Amino acid sequence: MRFDPSDPQHEDNDRFILSKGHAAPLLYAAWAEAGFVDHADLLKLRELSCDLEGHPTPRLPFVDVATGSLGQGICAAIGVAINARRLGSDYRTYVLVGD
Repeated sequence: MRFDPSDPQHEDNDRFILSKGHAAPLLYAAWAEAGFVDHADLLKLRELSCDLEGHPTPRLPFVDVATGSLGQGICAAIGVAINARRLGSDYRTYVLVGD
């Protein structure tokens, strides 16, 4: 995936959508291993003082779409991919489906 961690909202970054939103801890752990999330924050998952919620939220710089309802992510990913074509952009959209 093309992704600039210094500019997570860059328009040319590839998009990743986790359709199975309740698997967000896996996403957070991967980002912690990559150095973008503090490992200590993983232990605060779902606490009010922590941004790591039970489902991905676009408040986090590496999350493009909030997902949670089963089947929602694939629909959002299709929309994101269609938008790339509409804009003439060459970013790719990846979606992990396991609902």
